[in-house]
Amino acid sequence: MSMISINDVFVSTATGDEYRVLWISSKADLVYVYNLTKNKLPEDIAMSKLHEQLNNGEIQKRNDDPYMNNTPEQAITDSDKLFRDSVWSLVNEIVEDEPAVYNRKLRGSLIKNLISRHSVSKMTLYKYLRWYWQRGKNKNAFLPQISKRGGKGKERKPSTSKIGRPSKYGPTAGKNINEATRQIFMKAVKKYYHTRQEYSFKAAYGLMVKDYFTTPVEQPDGSIRNELLEPNEIPTFRQFQYWYYKTYDPKEKLITRKGQSRYNLEHRAVLGKSDADISGPGAQYQMDATVGDIYLVSQFNRANIIGRPIVYFLTDTFSRMITGMYVGLEGPSWAGAMMALANAASSKSKYCADYGVTISDGKWPCHHLPDAILADRGELEGKSVETLINVLNVRVDNAPAFRADMKGIVERLFRSVNVKTIMFLPGHVKPDMAQRGGKDYRLDAILDIRQFTRIMIQSVLSHNNEHFLESFERTEGMIADNIKPIPTELWSWGIAHCSGQLRSVSEDTIKFCLMPADTALVTGKGIRFKGLYYHSEQAILERWFETAKAKGSYKVDISYDPRNMGNIYIHNVDVSGAKFTKCYLADWESKWFGKSMDELIYQQAEERKLRGQNKMRCLQSDVDLNTEIEKVVAEAEEMAKQTVLPISKSERTFRIRENRAEEKEQLRKGEAFSLGDMPEGIVSTGSKTAEKPIHPITALIKKMAEEEYDD
Repeated sequence: MSMISINDVFVSTATGDEYRVLWISSKADLVYVYNLTKNKLPEDIAMSKLHEQLNNGEIQKRNDDPYMNNTPEQAITDSDKLFRDSVWSLVNEIVEDEPAVYNRKLRGSLIKNLISRHSVSKMTLYKYLRWYWQRGKNKNAFLPQISKRGGKGKERKPSTSKIGRPSKYGPTAGKNINEATRQIFMKAVKKYYHTRQEYSFKAAYGLMVKDYFTTPVEQPDGSIRNELLEPNEIPTFRQFQYWYYKTYDPKEKLITRKGQSRYNLEHRAVLGKSDADISGPGAQYQMDATVGDIYLVSQFNRANIIGRPIVYFLTDTFSRMITGMYVGLEGPSWAGAMMALANAASSKSKYCADYGVTISDGKWPCHHLPDAILADRGELEGKSVETLINVLNVRVDNAPAFRADMKGIVERLFRSVNVKTIMFLPGHVKPDMAQRGGKDYRLDAILDIRQFTRIMIQSVLSHNNEHFLESFERTEGMIADNIKPIPTELWSWGIAHCSGQLRSVSEDTIKFCLMPADTALVTGKGIRFKGLYYHSEQAILERWFETAKAKGSYKVDISYDPRNMGNIYIHNVDVSGAKFTKCYLADWESKWFGKSMDELIYQQAEERKLRGQNKMRCLQSDVDLNTEIEKVVAEAEEMAKQTVLPISKSERTFRIRENRAEEKEQLRKGEAFSLGDMPEGIVSTGSKTAEKPIHPITALIKKMAEEEYDD
């Protein structure tokens, strides 16, 4: 049984009359309806009968409501708001007294009571009640219906007197618009408004007036001034504006002012679908990147805010399955695209496990290369993409410039992720951030890049396995097999029933083909790359480091994964063996294991910044040290001047060995350990100030004897 709700609009199939449901009581089997066509007062009908008429087709429910006023609050003028609110304050107490207001006898007493308290006529009150019931039972029902005023769309035929609203201030301005004036309007629009200079409409009007509605007048100094004609000979700005919007359609205006490219991207009607002619999963992936609307902190020092991450998604056009992703700090570039592509062709269970998320392969069954990739111009152009095309046999389709709408599926996905996930995270970007006095939400950042990646993985898993694609057009086969428009179901169904486009490539092969290449330096400490040192079994067995220390450092070709700097891969020159040799971080570099190049670059920059901040402190320390050294040297020089030296140099150097032995003996006496405090008045044998060393025990016995004698 179809549900009937308040404010539903029904149409009688016999008479064409339309009715609005005003009030329902299932318990009393009663419904009050209002005849919208004839504006009759409310009438009652049994709810069971209304259901019967609906099920029999005697009445049909309208999906739209042309009578309801949905004008946004900000679009209502102050005068209209004042009128609306005054009427509402008058009638709200009776329209909300339901169902009494729908009963004829009870309504009469309510009306009389209201008239006695307010200076308003019965006819006016009933007019307001009809507005309320007809226009959807809301406060805006009392807004004046301006759209029904005047003669919209009708061409006025001018006479001798000026048509239109008379001027309220000053002399009468404007003139009746005839064919000659319209031709002037046409020329002015083509010359000044429909151009790529994008003059404002007001500026175009002013230039038109200068060209066609002024007369040259010679000034006393001989110069020429263009003086305006009489006000009643110049069309007003409103007349020019009215003619323009009645003559030109929005498309022509936008194309001539903004160009075809911007019109296609931002303003054109969307009449096609981006998945048309897509045969099955893997026929085409759409790839795009966006800047995440969130600020992150560093893993190394969580007090440091590192900015906003870059998020890459690859989406299968056929099933809407997210087949690959990348989250990092690398701006939209080949490096980011490479990592997203490698992720698309790799095992997702292993990838998720790296971030602490445990899934089965069936939860994210994507580890393939597609037949084609649709992406922006830039990331997939140039030499970097040649390996993808030539070695891995993937066709690359680049969308035209300014046509992000051609990748509508992946573009829409970014908006969904932002609405469902990012906007709820601490540190996310809010609209009022740039406003004066607005809170700086960057200071709320607490997530690092690995934690944010984990959240993005969970969001992708939710999309792939749970998201219901409401606007997805299922094929007859999908409907027959009862396939829900959920990405994983569409993916699995497409693999089973559609032409195969997916291709599997070993994980090592695709990674090695896509990883960026560079050169590293073999040194005596290890293989140095980006300031880090690596070792490998091959390098140790073949004594690369000893060779580099003996003969000098030399370069080798390597590949690396910017997401994890724990390993690099040396290119092997022999084609018969393995394609690469894996290198591992040296033991003392272990803190960088599992860290990305983004984090490495950031931390190295922080280290340089720290050194720079401490440079003056170190310099001051050097100055203080040199000052103390000079002071001690000056003291020694002064003592040297006062020392009597032997006559000959040989005599002074001859006894160095004996002098050293004597000095050592004296130092030993002074440096010897003596534990515990000495008795008062006792001089240690190690003291340099005593004229004659006194044994501590002898001194103590002597002191005790002297004290007994005194007693």
